[in-house]
Formats: sequence, C-alpha cells, structure tokens
Amino acid sequence: MVVSELTASAAARGAMGADPSVAMDQRGSVQPTALQNRAVSSKSPFVNSGRDSLVKWQILDVESIERAKRENKLIFLHIGYKACHFCRLMAQESFNNAECAAVLNESFVPVMVDREERPDIDTVYMNYVQAVSNVGGWPLNVFVTPDMEPVFGGTYWPGPGTSRRAIGEQEDESPDCLTIVKKVRDIWRDQETRCRKEAAEVLSQLRDFAAEGTLGTRGISGSHPIATPSWAIPTISEASVQAKDKEVQVSSELDLDQLEEAYTHIAGTFDPVYGGFGLAPKFLTPPKLAFLLQLNASPPAVQDVVGEAECKHATEIAMDTLRKIRDGALHDHIGATGFARCSVTPDWSIPNFEKLVADNALLLTLYLDAWHLAGEKVDSEFYDSVIELAEYLSSPPIALPNGGLATSEAADSLMRRGDREVREGAYYLWTRREFDSVVDALGQDKQVSKVAATHWDVQEGGNVDEDHDPNDDFINQNILRIVKTPDELSKQFHIPVEMVHQHIQTARQELKARRERERVRPELDDKVITAWNGLVISSLAQAAIALKTVAASRSEKYLETAQSAVHFIKTNLWDSSSKILYRIWRDGRDIEGFADDYTYFINGLLDLFTATGDESHLEFADTLQKIQITLFHDPQAGAFFSTTPSSPHTILRLKDGMDTSLPSVNAVAASNLFRLGALLDDERYTALAKSTVNAFEAEMLQHPWLFPGLLGGVVTARLGRQGPIAEVKYKLTREKAI
Repeated sequence: MVVSELTASAAARGAMGADPSVAMDQRGSVQPTALQNRAVSSKSPFVNSGRDSLVKWQILDVESIERAKRENKLIFLHIGYKACHFCRLMAQESFNNAECAAVLNESFVPVMVDREERPDIDTVYMNYVQAVSNVGGWPLNVFVTPDMEPVFGGTYWPGPGTSRRAIGEQEDESPDCLTIVKKVRDIWRDQETRCRKEAAEVLSQLRDFAAEGTLGTRGISGSHPIATPSWAIPTISEASVQAKDKEVQVSSELDLDQLEEAYTHIAGTFDPVYGGFGLAPKFLTPPKLAFLLQLNASPPAVQDVVGEAECKHATEIAMDTLRKIRDGALHDHIGATGFARCSVTPDWSIPNFEKLVADNALLLTLYLDAWHLAGEKVDSEFYDSVIELAEYLSSPPIALPNGGLATSEAADSLMRRGDREVREGAYYLWTRREFDSVVDALGQDKQVSKVAATHWDVQEGGNVDEDHDPNDDFINQNILRIVKTPDELSKQFHIPVEMVHQHIQTARQELKARRERERVRPELDDKVITAWNGLVISSLAQAAIALKTVAASRSEKYLETAQSAVHFIKTNLWDSSSKILYRIWRDGRDIEGFADDYTYFINGLLDLFTATGDESHLEFADTLQKIQITLFHDPQAGAFFSTTPSSPHTILRLKDGMDTSLPSVNAVAASNLFRLGALLDDERYTALAKSTVNAFEAEMLQHPWLFPGLLGGVVTARLGRQGPIAEVKYKLTREKAI
C-alpha cells in the first residue's frame, strides 16, 4: 500500500517541561525552538555524516520523540549504515535537495539511525516494510507516529529530477523522494485520525505475527507470502516448551528427519551454473553453507537419515559455491582486502562493493572448513583464501591500534587522490588502458598484460554489459574476476603453467602498487561492535588452531589479534561493577548490548578458550551467559529475546531464530549453552539449550531449511556433543580435580 487515507488533524499533545526544543516567548507562551541539526552529536560515523546535510537531522532519543508529540508531527526515520552505497546516494540526491529538505524539516521530525547501533529498531521496521511492500534493503525509510507506530515506508527513493531509477537489475518505478514526502505530509495533515488508526492496526498485526512465529513470512494483508531476502528478517516464536530445573527433552516432533527436509529444499534452490542459491541479488549465506559442509562430517545417524550420497552432494554444492565466490568479483583479486557483501548479478560478476567485517569473519570459518576437506595442507585448495581472510581481519585498517576491530569499508571511494567526488567501487575498477599501462610499464613482453587480462576478464570496452549497468556507473570499467584458470591460459598462450602463475603474480604486484600509490582506500567505519568482534574472535581462534602446524607464525598473529580484541572489550565495553556489556565503542562506549552482542561474544570466548586453554576466557563466557539469561531469556516460552524489556523506543520485542546472512542469535545461544553445559557439567545450561531449540518447534517443522543453525541444536540434543579436544581435556581434568 502507498499511504492510508486519513482524517482530521488532532491537537498537539505532550508534556512541556524543561526541554531544549521549546522556549517561552515574551508573553509566556511556549514556542518550539527552530530545528537544529543534531547529527554532529552522534558517535556513529553514519549519523555523523549527516551533520552538513540540508536536512536538520535529529537523533533517536526522548527529545526527538517529545518534539514530535508536541508538534503533532510524524517522525521520518532514515535507517542505514556507513558502508552503504545507496545510503550515500540518497543523501546526495534527496537530502541535499533544497525543496525536499525543506519539507522534511518543516513537516516532520527527521531522525537518522545507524542500523548497526540499533539493530532492534532496524529489524522491526524492516519487517514492516517487507510485509507491506515485499521489498527490503537499505536505506530504510519509515514514517512513524510519535508513538513509533509505522505509517508508510520504503527503501531507496531517488532525488527529484535525478535520472537514477534503478537498483541492481531492477527498475525503480516508485515516485521520487520529494513526491513521497509531500504526499505523506498532506495525508497526515488532512486525515490524521485514520492514519493513527491504521498504524495501530498494523502494529497489532505485526505483534500477532511475532507471537505466531510468522513475522517475515507473511504480508500485512495475510494474502501473499513474503519472499524473505537472506539479509533481512528474523523469525520469531513465543509458543513452546518452558525451561525447567529438571531435565528438558527436545520435542518429540523435532528429529533428524528435519535435516533431510532442509537439505532437500536447499539443494533444490542451488544454482548449478554459477553456484549459490536462487537468483540475483546473491548473498554469501554462511549459515546455509556451513550446514551443507557439516552434513558429510555428521554422525552416522544423521547420514543414515539424510543419505550418504546426499551428504556428499551437500559438500559438493557448498565447495562449488565457495569456488565461485572466490573466483568472482566479490573478491578483491589485487589487494586481498576481503570480500564484498553480495552480487547484483547471478554469476557473481558485479558486487555491491561494501565490505562488512562480519561477513568476512563468517567466510573465514567456511573456507577453513573447505580447506580441511581439501586436505588441510599448504598446497591444498582454499589455503590461500584462508590466509587472505585471516590477514585481512588481523591487519590494519580492520585491526585498530586500540585492539578492537572495525566494522566495515565503504562501497564508494575516490578514483584518484585529489578527486572530489566518490564513485561506487572506484578503488577496485580498471580500464583496459590503465591496466595495460601499469603492467606493461615493466618493460617486459606485453604477454604479461595479455595473460593477466585474459585471466581476470579485462576487456577494451569494460566487462560490465549495458543490461547490468542501468545507471551507467561502469562504462569502460572492468571489475576483476577469474574467468580462465592457469591451465587454460597455458594452453591458450602456449606457455608453461608456471610462467602463467608468474605473469599473474607480477601483474597483481604492479596493480596493487599503483592502486596504493594513486588511489584512496574506501572510508572505514571504525566503530567497534561487540557482536561483530565476537564473530572475528571466533574465526581467528579457529584459524589459529587449524594453522598451528603449517603456519605457526601466522597462527600466533591471529591468536594475538583475537586476544587483543577480547582485552579491548573487557577494558572498554564491559562494566564489571554493573555487570553490563556494551555494544558500541567509538571515542567512548555507547548503547547497552543486545542479545547478539552477548551471544556472538560468548561464542568467540569459547573458541578462544579452545585455542588457548586459558580458563579466564571460559570464566568470562560463563559470567556473560548468566547475565544474558537474566536480561534476555523468556522463562515462559523459552529462547532469548533480542532486546531487554527496557530497550528504548522499541515497539516489538522479537526473538531471532531464523538464520539470515548472520547465524541466528538463538541458534548460537543454544550452541553456547550446550558447550557450557558440557564444559562445566551444568545440566541447567543443557536444559536451557534444549528449551531454546524447542521454542522454535512449530516454525522448524514447517520450514526447517530456514533454521540450519537450530537444526544443529537438534542433532546435539539427540546425539550428544563431541567438543574440540581442548574442551574435552578441560572436562576430564575438571572431573579428576573434583
């Protein structure tokens, strides 16, 4: 729906106490002060980027909400993050348009929100937008009442008069931003009563869907199922088994059969040509790939149910996808700066260019598993991918001088030093002329550039065809990706394969040197997020274990980086006196932690304990787990809410059970509880783990392929857990001591 048709204005409401947004005139009447841009006061790099905007951005706090109530205005929530290309584009096209900014400033309370700071706010309104419009993504724009009830929303709205009308391969036929804000302004002014009524009804439906566990799979009308992107919607459940002091059994309905059904569905969506799942846009989907990789290593009981041939096929699917991702354009083939977030084409040929640290941490774990299956030697396939990712995550700029780990690198950057305007992917693009000039400058045979160009698909007119470049962003530009192997190049150019490798390496070194000398690396979002640091700590700890015998010095480096990150969080984001873990650090800590901060960080601590045997990591994990239970656990229905009851400005308290591009909080929480239960011989933890799995019984029975992480909990509950050697040794030592 566009916007509800609404009726009659209501009088302004709200208390008028001491507030910087109001003032007294000479007659003693309360008058609102002029709106001032408050983005400069935010520690978020994304919100702070709006400090010079024509829109007078506010931050999400009591002052902004009270102003909206007093002035009886809708709040315009603009939710995004620093690395996002379309967030920058909308800021440039729409928010720096004088007329559009004037309407937002005069008729609304415009509020800017960093989705990485407030994932709870982002998730609620992303659910809403997807439910009413079947689209999702960032920037996320939502008009809400002063009570935070959603009225209308969408994603990228182009600026007035702009020629840009496409995102990826999809033409954007929606009105421009100015048209939308004027329409919403007029409807709120003329038909407010009905607007409020419909907003309350929508919120009621969202609450019902959340309680049923169907949020993210149903539209507001209930007539059309929502197609759920892999990056957007968690699934929620509140109707299942309570955790009790006595032993809890996983529901008799949940069994290993759900793994077979999940495999069948996932395999049915596999793209046999390009790898991955479904059509564009294609995301990395680490939880899904991890599930497939683990099937062939599962206990015999699992393989008996799923099928031995099917488990092997699952491994082949995952390995093929990881090869396609490694060779595709999401991968920076020149500078080893990690992988982009997704591809806008089915063949992984055009990335969105932003680099999220969380994605790369999860990819490292996947490539470690793939390398293990390939032989786990220096010359085994995927070794280079493992090293590249581990180096990226443990080196500047991602590894910060203070010991924490940064959040992301932006999609947009300057093409050359001295340029004034940033461009999407500029740091990674090459014209054929520039490519040849760099490589041929060596004074060698031009065969080097010919071989390298053929290897990476560098073409004279660029390798992005017009159909895939609706906004003309990549005319004559080449996005490097591997299209021919060294063996194929050896045959084509009639040279030894060793020489092919040498040519490619030479070209890579020269291109990297030119890029570092002349170009500006994409801007870094240097805030430290506890949850995402937990993911990196986990992956680096696993890498340290796997590489200990084949690359000892690298192993030590990765372990030191993980330990430094833990030390940073303990020192800066953990309040030992109040027993509160904070989420964000940037020039000071900010925002109390959400369930994912506790869950992912506990998992990282447990993996670091496995790697080091340092019991302080286990003790800290135990402390945090107890606090997580106190703050987030639902004692009636089981599992963990994403927020505490007092989370500010949150209209829905949700539970995250379905895996997206990140593993679900409750899946990782269940794994943590199983591990702690075994390590500490604490049946209460084990019972909580089982009740957490049980809480999603109805949804898992209906759509098991959406819950690969929790299906791992079913396996553990049914068959027990054989932990890593360090964990087993700890338990045996502890038993002897007792």
